[in-house]
Amino acid sequence: MKSVIIAFSNPLLTGWVTTVLNRGGYSVEYVCKTAGDVVRVADFCTSPVVVSGFQFTDMTAEDLVGILGDRLSVVTVVLPHQRDLVERSDMNVVPYPVSAAELLAAIENEERKAAVQAVHVPDAVSGKVRSNERPAEEKLLILKAKNLLMERFQMTESQAHRFLQKTSMDRGLKLIDAARKVLDHSLAV
Repeated sequence: MKSVIIAFSNPLLTGWVTTVLNRGGYSVEYVCKTAGDVVRVADFCTSPVVVSGFQFTDMTAEDLVGILGDRLSVVTVVLPHQRDLVERSDMNVVPYPVSAAELLAAIENEERKAAVQAVHVPDAVSGKVRSNERPAEEKLLILKAKNLLMERFQMTESQAHRFLQKTSMDRGLKLIDAARKVLDHSLAV
C-alpha cells in the first residue's frame, strides 16, 4: 500500500483527506498539524508526497515547499479565499472543493514526478547523481517488511520502522538485511 503524509491545521480537512486516501488505496504515514511537523518527518519518512493545506500556524505551504526543496513533493489543497494568495507557480495546487478523483490524480502526478526526480537528483556540490540513495528495490523490500510487521503485530508505521532500525543496529545488520530477515520469517519478533 502506498503511503502519504497529510498536513492540515483544520481537523475537518484532515478527516476528509484521510477518508479519500484510504478509499483510494493509500495509507497515511504521518498526520501533521503544522508545517514544522512536516519538516521534522521529511528526512525519515517513506512517503514521497505530502497533501497539505495552505495556511498553518507557523508558515504557509509556499514556505514549506521552499524549505522541503526536493525532499518531498507537495499537493496543496487551497480553500476559495486562499486562491489569490498563492504566488508560486511551481506548486501543485488543488482548489477546494475538489473531487476525490481529482485529489488522487494530483497525488499520483506528484508521485510520478518524485520517482523521476529520485532517480535523477544531482548532488548539490559535485553535480553527480547521488549514490547514497537507497535503490527502489531496497525501498520496496523495507516497505514490505514494515507492512508485514504492521499487519502481524499491529504496529504503526513508525513503530515498524523503529523496530527495523533497532534490529539492524542490535545485530550489526544493514537495514535492508533486517527487512529481508523479517520477510523470510527468520527474525524472531
